[in-house]
Amino acid sequence: MKAESSLKHNQSRGWTMGLSNLLSRENSKWWRTSRWWVQSLVWGLITNGILLLLLFLLPFIQATFEGVDPADLEEIPNGITAFFSLAGIAMPIGVVIVVQGSIISERELGTAEWVLSKPVSRSAFILAKLFAHGLGILLTYVFLQSGIAFGLVSLSQDGLPSLGGYLAGMGLLALSLFFYLSLTLMMEAVARSRGVVLGVSLGAALGGALLVNLFPGLALVTPFAMPNMIPAIVQGMVPPGIPIWMPIGFTALWCFVFIGIALWRFNRRAL
Repeated sequence: MKAESSLKHNQSRGWTMGLSNLLSRENSKWWRTSRWWVQSLVWGLITNGILLLLLFLLPFIQATFEGVDPADLEEIPNGITAFFSLAGIAMPIGVVIVVQGSIISERELGTAEWVLSKPVSRSAFILAKLFAHGLGILLTYVFLQSGIAFGLVSLSQDGLPSLGGYLAGMGLLALSLFFYLSLTLMMEAVARSRGVVLGVSLGAALGGALLVNLFPGLALVTPFAMPNMIPAIVQGMVPPGIPIWMPIGFTALWCFVFIGIALWRFNRRAL
């Protein structure tokens, strides 16, 4: 009787069937392995390591060689612009790299077929990966690195940055990264080749700024111009005539479209 009472019966049905168990499985890949601290360390070095260099080490070296007190230097880099611009450009690449293979590798190893032979739905299989990756990226990429950057920027200047504007910048960064997360998962569900997944997803992450330069209208319907927009929004310098709501709304819409396509396609194709 004691053994029977310890068993947990999942009564969910339909597209949510098995979601809680699959989500626990996917979360364990983030938080019970080295992934969380490796991602935290890597992005800490890439973003805040460079920010530390720009705000403190380079001015100190310059002052040392020029014989000037570091406190007297006027041309200290804008920390908010440096952090959000760098994060907006580099972090989408990290999202694509960490998410790619999450479905294709399970197909190749036969794990997906084994998991789906259990009482779980295909929709839950996709959503569990979406939620687990989303949480991991939100905590290790956005919250942790933005919090460290806030402290570094505060130390480099007199007074704290605007908290409201900074939180808005974090929200926009999270939305931008969720775009690339949902895009990569969609490609994982649609394509069978890692090359195709990486080609499309990394192409968007790396070539988005170039596309905006060629077709400026894309700045209004994609997150490709976010690395330039976020620092301005954080510091309240966006001209009132720019329809900021358009790239935000369209980016959120694209996320839903990508997730919908991923669910539709994965439910209708053989493994």
